[in-house]
Amino acid sequence: LDRLMDSVSHAATLARGYAVVRGEGRVVTGLAAARAARTLEIEFADGRLSLGPRLPPRKGARGPDQDQGSLL
Repeated sequence: LDRLMDSVSHAATLARGYAVVRGEGRVVTGLAAARAARTLEIEFADGRLSLGPRLPPRKGARGPDQDQGSLL
């Protein structure tokens, strides 16, 4: 019974290098949900890391694809 419980537990998956990401207490499975979450928590095999609260983007902030261009 113990081996069966180990096989369905997420702990073995975490031990192989994967992580569980949670936002607002729920499992996050995509980029959009991660961006929408105010706080994130990442669970590794050896512990958890909390990130947040995150600040909303500033108005007029430039993204990586918005280049100022050349002044010359």
